[in-house]
Amino acid sequence: MASRGRPKTDDSPPPRKYTRVFTNNDGSTETWHYDLDKFANGPIKVEMTSPVIKETWEEQNARKSKTQRKYFNPANNKWIGYGRAKQLGVI
Repeated sequence: MASRGRPKTDDSPPPRKYTRVFTNNDGSTETWHYDLDKFANGPIKVEMTSPVIKETWEEQNARKSKTQRKYFNPANNKWIGYGRAKQLGVI
């Protein structure tokens, strides 16, 4: 038979330490760490991670300084460094 009367309530206190994870529209995530014993008014630590952006080799090469870049040599269809490219007049 089913028990009669009012169901038992859970009187356990809420957690004192917990984390909340927020994901933004641009793909970045924020993790908020709470510890109510240390600070009752808000998070004790916030970790922000930027979105993972996959760049092609050409985009990475374009962001480098001109002495760190690789340059295409049309004479032999190979990539060369800055010093050699300057000698050959590629740049």
